[in-house]
Amino acid sequence: MDKNTEIIIKIEALLEDLKQSLGAKPSVKKQGVKGSRGTSHENFSGLTKEIFNLVQEGYFKEPRTISEIAKKLHQRAINKPTTSLMKPLRQLIHKRIIEREKPDGKGHYKYSKVNK
Repeated sequence: MDKNTEIIIKIEALLEDLKQSLGAKPSVKKQGVKGSRGTSHENFSGLTKEIFNLVQEGYFKEPRTISEIAKKLHQRAINKPTTSLMKPLRQLIHKRIIEREKPDGKGHYKYSKVNK
């Protein structure tokens, strides 16, 4: 994804956050920017979209635990328990946007962006 596309995605996410903070209903996007796998960011909403935005920003270049993801979202004023992150993460795994693995087959899963 090129730099201009990333900037557009960030601006759109910020505008949606501003609309929501002002009490406006989120807009329904009819067209979006497609990624290399054909996944359009308008297919996601809510918490899944917020995590997808982190993927687009490069946060998942390094493997992250679910608690690290929750802390990053908390920095953006998205306060959700780690248990509520499991379903959106699973959706992104099924779409092959991120992947998960257990280091040495033990401990907690670590999530990272799928290498193409």
